[in-house]
Amino acid sequence: MNLPRLLTLCCCALALAHTAASADAPPARLAGAFWWMSAADARRTPESWREELDQFQALGMDLLVVSAPFVNDAMPETPEGADADPLKGFFDEADRRSLRVFINTLFTPDWWTLDDPAPEIARAEVTIRNIARLYGGRPSFHGWYVPYELYVFWDREADLIRTLYREVALRCKAALDKPVMISPFFILDQAGVLGDFRWAAPEEYQEFWTGMLRQAPVDIVALQDSGEHLSYYTLEDRRPFFAAMKAACDAAGAALWANVETGELLVASPEDYTARFGAKTHVNDPKTVPYWRGVPAEKLKDKLQFAGAFTDTAITWGYQEYIRPASKPTAQALYESYRALGLAAKDE
Repeated sequence: MNLPRLLTLCCCALALAHTAASADAPPARLAGAFWWMSAADARRTPESWREELDQFQALGMDLLVVSAPFVNDAMPETPEGADADPLKGFFDEADRRSLRVFINTLFTPDWWTLDDPAPEIARAEVTIRNIARLYGGRPSFHGWYVPYELYVFWDREADLIRTLYREVALRCKAALDKPVMISPFFILDQAGVLGDFRWAAPEEYQEFWTGMLRQAPVDIVALQDSGEHLSYYTLEDRRPFFAAMKAACDAAGAALWANVETGELLVASPEDYTARFGAKTHVNDPKTVPYWRGVPAEKLKDKLQFAGAFTDTAITWGYQEYIRPASKPTAQALYESYRALGLAAKDE
């Protein structure tokens, strides 16, 4: 039997095994969310964060993956004052609450097009050292987030991402030996409705990520539960890729978490997508913006139950954008429906 055939059978067997186990597994706990720090957030006092974080913790969450694109504005030579620590108000309150905070090491725009990884590694090292200087003594600083989000790369791009993951993660560990998290995704659009993307079957996906994780000191893989963010994909569509990543993490000694997204593009089918937006239109094209929504509470419940077959821990992208009460006029009702799920009570 050839290797590709063997890997295919192994992935199918893993998916079937997880299907059988999922009915008995408890749901994954929704532990935290991604948060993009704005310039306004940098000016907030601890008091102004209190209501925000009260609402956050009322859903049972205690972990934030924070992206602060202005963090390098506060360098060692910066005069003392408001700009000397752009996240002071947030961290004062996060420390008081014993939250866990992962900090994004940021990236160069269009990093995947780089011919030479050295400039990006050098940029990341400056950011990492600055984060360690500013927040290394904070009790709530729990880990690093290395933000190169991808699916599968081939050839030159594969060499690039192996180098970036390895070298940036090593520099994180050297600065402060804390957990390193990444959040890759998978593509279900085998037909190429959303663009001319090369598709990888679950067995190829598993092989790629096993090799990747074995050569880089990554501790946590928070797998995005749908790379395309489209509402019409089912949980069963996702299962083979979760099984593949679980196998890759187990082989490499990394922990699998789920990035259970709470934002999605509401579309009925691939045909509906093409009719409304046009073939090969990217999901982040401006014309799709009015049709994004927060994931309904019952769907979140099902997604957490599904994730529980593979991991006990989930985080989410979409809370800040669609669920938090201040995000938009319709968010309060959706937030209350999330509270009604009893997510905080399940954590007690």
